[in-house]
Amino acid sequence: MCDIIALSAGYNYTAQEYLPVFAEKAKQNMNGWGIGFYRNGNAFVEKSSEQVFADDQIHESFQRLARVIDSRIIISHISCPLSGGRHSAHNNPFSLTFLDHTWLFVNVGRDQDIDQYETVNEPRLEADAKAARILEYLRDELLKRVESYPYGSLYGTLRDVIRQLLAAYPGLYMFFLANESVLFGFSNFRRFLLLKKTETIGDVLVITSVGERLSSGKWIPIKPEKNSLGKLMVIAGPDVLYSGDI
Repeated sequence: MCDIIALSAGYNYTAQEYLPVFAEKAKQNMNGWGIGFYRNGNAFVEKSSEQVFADDQIHESFQRLARVIDSRIIISHISCPLSGGRHSAHNNPFSLTFLDHTWLFVNVGRDQDIDQYETVNEPRLEADAKAARILEYLRDELLKRVESYPYGSLYGTLRDVIRQLLAAYPGLYMFFLANESVLFGFSNFRRFLLLKKTETIGDVLVITSVGERLSSGKWIPIKPEKNSLGKLMVIAGPDVLYSGDI
C-alpha cells in the first residue's frame, strides 16, 4: 500500500532529515513518488514515475529535493501500483485552487468507488487517479457549503464534507489536505505516527502513515476509534489544534 508523510512548522523548514528515511522505509512501493510544498505563498509539486528506491539508493531527484526545499508545510507520497497509472501525472500530490488558497492533496486507501465522479467546476484534473477525483469532490462540496453558509468553521465544514464523501463513496481513506498555513489529516482505517521534535530554531511536527518510526523520539500513534467514521486532525505550525473522531 502507498505511504504518505507531512511536515509542518512555524517557519520554512528543510526536510532532509525525514524525507530520505521515509523513502527508504516505504521502498516496497515502487510506482513513483511526489513531493508538494510552498514557496512565497505558491504551491509547487514535483513528481516522478520512477522508483524512489532502487539498487540500495534513494532516487537522486528525491534526495536533492529533500535538501533544497524549505517550506512551512511539505507533503510527500510514495505510490503503489494500485494508486494510478505509470505516468508521473497520475501520481500524488494533486493541487487545486479554491477558497482563496492553493491546496495540496495526497491520498492512500482502497475500495474507494469514486472513479466515475465528475466535477461540475473548473479546473478539472486530467489524471485518471482516485486521488484526483477525491480532491475534486472535496473542492466541490466545500464550495457548496461555504456558499450556503459562509460563517461556518473550515474544520466543521470539512468534517461534514468527509461524512458526505464516506456516505456517497464508501471505502478506506487516509489523506492530507493542506494549504500554505494549515494541514488536515484524515484516516478511517490506518494509524498515523506523529512526532513533535525541537530543532535548532523551533519545533517541527512530522506525521506519516509508515508503520516504522522514522527516527528516535516519542512517536505517538493516532488512529480512529472503533466504530467511528474516522479521525480528523487540524495541524498548524508544529501544533495539533484539534484531533477527534468525526
